[in-house]
Amino acid sequence: MPKKLLLCLLACLLACGKAWSAMPEFSAAHGIYNEEFRLSITSPVLGVTLYYTDDGSDPREKGLLYDGSLNISRTTIIRAAYLMNDTVWSDVTTASYIFPQSLLTQGNKPAGYPAYWGKYCEITGTAIADYEMDPEITGNKTYSTYVTEGILTLPIVSLVTEKDNLFSRENDSIKGGIYIFTGCPVGDGTGRGWERPVSFEFLGGPENHDLTIDCCLKLHGGHGRLPEKNPKHAFRLHFKSDYGPKKLKYSVFGNRAPKKFNALVLRTFFGYSWTHWDNAQRSKAQYARDLWTRETQAKMGDPISTGQYVHLFLNGLYWGIYNLCERVTDDFCVEHFGGAEEDWDVTEVDGGAGQYHAAIPTYGTIDAWNDMCDLIYQLPNHKSYMHLIGCGSDGKPNVKYPPLLDVDNFIHYMLINLYGGNTDWDHHNWYAYRNRVWADKGFRFICWDSENVLVSPTEDLTSKNNRGCPTGFLNRLMKQGIFAHHFHEEAQRMLTHGGPLTPESAVATWDSLANVIKLALWDEAARWGDYRRDVHPYQSKGSLYKPDVTYQTERTRLQKQYFPVRTDNLIQQLRNRGWFPKTPAPAIFVDDIEIGYGVQSFSVESTLTLAGTNIYYTLDGSAPVDWFNNDAGALSPTAKPYTEGDNILKGMAYSILSDTIMLRAICQGTDGEWSPIVSVRLAVDSPDIVKDLKGSKDLKDLKDFGDFKDNIFDLSGRKIVNSNLSNRKYPRGIFIINGKKIIVK
Repeated sequence: MPKKLLLCLLACLLACGKAWSAMPEFSAAHGIYNEEFRLSITSPVLGVTLYYTDDGSDPREKGLLYDGSLNISRTTIIRAAYLMNDTVWSDVTTASYIFPQSLLTQGNKPAGYPAYWGKYCEITGTAIADYEMDPEITGNKTYSTYVTEGILTLPIVSLVTEKDNLFSRENDSIKGGIYIFTGCPVGDGTGRGWERPVSFEFLGGPENHDLTIDCCLKLHGGHGRLPEKNPKHAFRLHFKSDYGPKKLKYSVFGNRAPKKFNALVLRTFFGYSWTHWDNAQRSKAQYARDLWTRETQAKMGDPISTGQYVHLFLNGLYWGIYNLCERVTDDFCVEHFGGAEEDWDVTEVDGGAGQYHAAIPTYGTIDAWNDMCDLIYQLPNHKSYMHLIGCGSDGKPNVKYPPLLDVDNFIHYMLINLYGGNTDWDHHNWYAYRNRVWADKGFRFICWDSENVLVSPTEDLTSKNNRGCPTGFLNRLMKQGIFAHHFHEEAQRMLTHGGPLTPESAVATWDSLANVIKLALWDEAARWGDYRRDVHPYQSKGSLYKPDVTYQTERTRLQKQYFPVRTDNLIQQLRNRGWFPKTPAPAIFVDDIEIGYGVQSFSVESTLTLAGTNIYYTLDGSAPVDWFNNDAGALSPTAKPYTEGDNILKGMAYSILSDTIMLRAICQGTDGEWSPIVSVRLAVDSPDIVKDLKGSKDLKDLKDFGDFKDNIFDLSGRKIVNSNLSNRKYPRGIFIINGKKIIVK
């Protein structure tokens, strides 16, 4: 490039305040290392001067002149930039080199870090800083091995920034440290909303992540910001053009979530963690409760804020286990469901006073939310309920009344929180979202910050009734017969026959989380397990919390004393409240084996029977009992009474129009009470393909119901094409021909 043109380009870049786009290159990629090595830094541009730092600071401001390769033998953060013609800086390259053995020597006085953090908010004093990995764990031969192995089991998030961005005591919105001025929700809230530049690296773990991006760092949370209540604060990452790319495009959660993000949250497990101020919570720390509610909601088929466990490093200092998760925003809605950001209403409770408990729009408007509340608090009222779900008074969808509540999602959400006995809810800790432009299903609720769950197996929240909050909505909705019976049906599905809230399924969800952090908990214990014993006892002095003692004791309690009984306890609580029938639902048997709900296989030779009292059923997917106009319920025209021992499939081979049957059944008790409806889709289990029906004697005795020409399908749904059969007539039905099953539609 001619010198004159180069100088012109540099002048333009300088005038625009932009750095040179090509960055320095490192000879070794960021990652986990066990042996020391020499690191070389090079520039893709000749004739420049290289600068670097190893303390997280910006090399363009505090850089050391690079004059040869660097020896890397312990956890080290290297940042580098180059200067061209003494006028234009490149962007900064950042790489974290993590040595597991360095965890064992992380002391309490890292160079340049303060001995005290921020002032306490509700008590006098200033938080004592804590950086050390506890020597009782790191100095133990067995435990130290767990620590160095545990760091390999989770992905690593490395946040790198100037130390003052975290720990400066200058009370200034630009220069103050966000870990000192935490923006706690009591007092003057200094620091709330402060943001700082950070390099975000996501590396390692079973998925071998490899990401580096510059973004914006904030503190996150409510009372978890109070230094006396929790020294281990949560963070929020925002992707903005002022700091780097305006959107993160990376598979943070694999195929479980979208691959574009405006923001991510590093949740800290505040409740029921080893740093909590209350020893009763510390002794029950499990680091899985909030994630359990989200994973259970996913099992129910509802969208969730996807999360995963990570290890966090701040400027190379190990900071513990965190939960990296999606933040519920308008962008979250767009990436999950589509539309434009301005189309979405995202609502949360602000915890204040007001007509509807001060629900506020974090994105969009509050208008649809208030409309929904108005209709709910008019119940019981048939017209209002129909409008709530997007229908006219006749029960048919009507564009004049956009749906305002996703009923299935709401029921699932309530069942999770009632089952979990969520005591830190619903005066706060919830989000709801809805698209106001298209014909959405209505507001959907999403589990969030559900740390105070799965504690007492007898916890009963059915009497909680907060106006304008989920519990207040449920109390009103249960007065509406058509909703109440739908609640019964969904509760039956979730609480019985292997549903997500049955003991076996709930434990499986729990174990799927606990097994992931089995070793990583030793890293957390070394970092924070001694805090309430050695640093700041606050309300009660703690002990050294370890996975093999307090954690395992609580996990065993949950496995033996909570999950086995909680489902039955909740069912009884719902019955006591009048929210679940005493009359048992029908049992469904295929070939004398009781089956669950959802989709089940059968063959045309199967025997399908029911068991229960006064059973009625349908096979077309319609409800056997209709509560549309009558809260007492009326049998639908398609409902058939069931006679004990009858095989429902008998004689049906020539009338089934598809390869599945949608069976819905209900019982009526002697007192007239209706049981929950049970539903199961029975699918033909044969994938056989019949390619040629010519000459098949099996069709001789079948009556001709019409000319269907080539409308012949095998049981996997594939059409059978045979020109020789184009003029034949075939009846609809399921047939066995030459030992194979076919279906004619």
